[in-house]
Amino acid sequence: MSGLRQAADAFRVRNYRLFWIGGLVSNTGRWFQAVAIPIVVYDLTGSAGWVGLAGFAQIIPLAVMAPIGGAVADRYSRRSILFLAQILRALGAVGFIVMWFSGVRDAGAYVVMSFVSGLAAGVNLPAWQAFVSELVPRDLLLSAITMNSAQFNSSRLIGPALAGLVIATWGPGWAFVINAVSFSAVIISLAMIRVPKIHKPPSERMRPLREFAGAVRYARQRAGIRTAIATASLIGFFGLSMQVLAVVMAKEVFERGDRGYGLMLSALGSGAVVSSPVVASIGARFRRSQIQEWALLLYGAGIVVLAVAPAYELALVGLFLMGAAHITSASTLNTAIQMQVDEDVRAKVLSVYLMVLMTANPMGQLILAQIVEQIGPRETIAGAGGALFLVAGWLRFRGHLKGLDEETGAYEPAAAAEAHPSTPAPPKGYQPSPPAASSPSDR
Repeated sequence: MSGLRQAADAFRVRNYRLFWIGGLVSNTGRWFQAVAIPIVVYDLTGSAGWVGLAGFAQIIPLAVMAPIGGAVADRYSRRSILFLAQILRALGAVGFIVMWFSGVRDAGAYVVMSFVSGLAAGVNLPAWQAFVSELVPRDLLLSAITMNSAQFNSSRLIGPALAGLVIATWGPGWAFVINAVSFSAVIISLAMIRVPKIHKPPSERMRPLREFAGAVRYARQRAGIRTAIATASLIGFFGLSMQVLAVVMAKEVFERGDRGYGLMLSALGSGAVVSSPVVASIGARFRRSQIQEWALLLYGAGIVVLAVAPAYELALVGLFLMGAAHITSASTLNTAIQMQVDEDVRAKVLSVYLMVLMTANPMGQLILAQIVEQIGPRETIAGAGGALFLVAGWLRFRGHLKGLDEETGAYEPAAAAEAHPSTPAPPKGYQPSPPAASSPSDR
């Protein structure tokens, strides 16, 4: 019970509760579209390579837009940015509805539309990650980040299973409709959130690429942030790619069709949801470096189980392990960055992290999908699991994961008064700069 209480601590904050509930509904709807697109593309082409291309097109815009998204989120109101981004994403969902019900059955058209609709998501993601720090105080940050990941994975538990049922019964068009409608939940929640108006000091003209390059230099100079970003790239390439490649396992290996694919994605989500309280509770008892090492090993084990599973049910067990490993890894890496980054570059550094992750993921999908067509799905997936085992061993041997344990960033969230009326304590080892030498803060 103590793990559950620690995991839910962030819910003491009204703003965070609203943010979490709106995100849960919206992300559940998003999974309807995420399941529908690979199914549509695979049914139209029968090609794993096309499925990989579709996955690449859905995610690569997030990487392309990351420099702009990070720069904008550190300069303007993150709440306003999120509000506008949700409206644009809803319009993208409407585009899929129009295409399907007007009779468009060209796989290339859905790939292109996936790329276009992903551009708004690319602006949304850095602001979404950074906005969490405005909603809770420092001592609730791990709880908030973990429950944010749990929200995403709870939607993955619910959304894909329902999406598989809807698609098998009524077709992909209605999955696109449900996704479009679901954006209303997060739009309403953002409208209800009240955060203090933050004074942004005058600054020179926004230069996203130059600011992004500065954030890259900032990240490279901090061992913990550098390690977190590098680890995320490997997980994105070898781990997250399994999400899309699972459609090949569902249809070709286990012959379970659309519903089977939806249940496989739900198994990933259930693993994350079940393990969320554990992740939130162990953060105070174990070093982040230890937790990340365990997560990598568990991730690799889950992928190998999926690859060698003789039966569909055992494959679901492997996916469950992968879901548990993913939320453990994502929460740990995100927390490490948020604890070590200074507030005036928070969103930009998070955009570097997200850009690397969102580049590695579609590249993994694209490359691994081509390998699937050459040597088969089981062999390819087993190789990805083995690669994660090697990564975990190398990081441990070189001692790189120890950098995740540092806490050196300036953290100044605008926390709700009823949750934490006092000013959060500065991180361990943090020494504020003298007034004359300090940079103006945007927080």
